[in-house]
Amino acid sequence: MSELGASYEGLNEPEFLKVKAGDAVLYENDQIGKVLTFIGGSRDPDAPTLFQIANLVSGEIRWIHGEEVTEILSTRTG
Repeated sequence: MSELGASYEGLNEPEFLKVKAGDAVLYENDQIGKVLTFIGGSRDPDAPTLFQIANLVSGEIRWIHGEEVTEILSTRTG
């Protein structure tokens, strides 16, 4: 068991697992959006898999998959 745990120590978790509601993120083809809410996965309801995003340029609100988030630009404080 310790060998298995040691093999995962160097792996980084995907960026989208760190995203919280209110964060500004970069997604798709260099689009910037604010995360309004998210839906958790079936195995772990606290792990975000789908995000509702408000595009900061066009104002469009839509759902995206977590894998589409490429970078967190700013986080919500408070």
